[in-house]
Amino acid sequence: MSAAVAKSLDEVLEQLRRDPESVVEAELGGLPVVIRMKPRVSAADVFRAIGAWEGETPEELARLLEEARRSGGSGEPPAL
Repeated sequence: MSAAVAKSLDEVLEQLRRDPESVVEAELGGLPVVIRMKPRVSAADVFRAIGAWEGETPEELARLLEEARRSGGSGEPPAL
């Protein structure tokens, strides 16, 4: 963690833009906090993590995608 404690949300954002992998310590509203950037997870990342199709049923695929969404993936896909 950085040695300096950010005193504003603007300082936190500035530090995270400089180094998105960092964890930033801050004091905001009198509360000590630690802030990090949440990595974005794309559909391609999810499919890469799931791996090649191995004959899963539609229900099994839905379960795998739901698990990925709960662990930080994007929201509900649009209805077709």
